[in-house]
This record gives sequence, C-alpha cells and structure tokens, in this order.
Amino acid sequence: MPEDNIQNQPKVLVIEDDQRINKVYTVKLSVEGIKVATAIDGEEGLRKVYSELPDLIILDLMLPKKSGFEILKEIKADSRVKHIPVLILSNLAQEKEIDEGMALGADGYIVKSNVSIQQVVEKIKETIEKTKKK
Repeated sequence: MPEDNIQNQPKVLVIEDDQRINKVYTVKLSVEGIKVATAIDGEEGLRKVYSELPDLIILDLMLPKKSGFEILKEIKADSRVKHIPVLILSNLAQEKEIDEGMALGADGYIVKSNVSIQQVVEKIKETIEKTKKK
C-alpha cells in the first residue's frame, strides 16, 4: 500500500530564489510526508503552479523575473488555480506589504526572520488540513 500513501501525500510548491531555503524546506517537508517542488524565479514558479497543481504554495515576494505580488495576482485571477492556498514567506515586514499580500488573496503572511523553520512547517500542515476540510 505505500503507493497509496504517495498518491495521498500533499504537495507544496516553494517559490523562493534562495537555494539554501529551498533545500531546507524540501528536506523538512519530505520528512513530514509532504512532496515538494521548487522554483527559483517568478516565471518558473508560475509555470510550476500549472504543471504541479500543488496543494499549497509558499511564495517569496522578492523574486527575479516576476515578483511574488505579480504571481499572486495571476494565481487568484485564474479559476483553474485560484483555490490553491498561498502562504507568503518574505523578509518584507512592512505593514504595507503584508496588507497588499493579504488583499491579493494570500492565506497567510509569514515574516522569515520572525519564525523558525519548524513553525513554518506547522503553518503549512495546518493550512493544508484546513483546506482539506473545505
């Protein structure tokens, strides 16, 4: 039955230009039984939203080629993917950015410097669980 578990594993797409952060979240989430796909710039991230159809997106705002705000706008404007929850994970901690991210439809805004990796993993699992119940 391990095949069934693989099929039921939630999938997270991490759109983040820092390779170390991608590696850390890939390892940490894999241990938790979550599949991970990564993208290192905005354009690749948007392509992977459609090719991977993840259960959750972790989105940095400061990205090459296309900003996180642009990606969020495009996701939330497309009926095929607008249901996918998006957690912003950014060092931008100004109220203006947080308000903009939430207004664009993010399901949460996490300031990287304020949380541990484990806290982010818990928020990811909690958001996936909440989404399953809808």
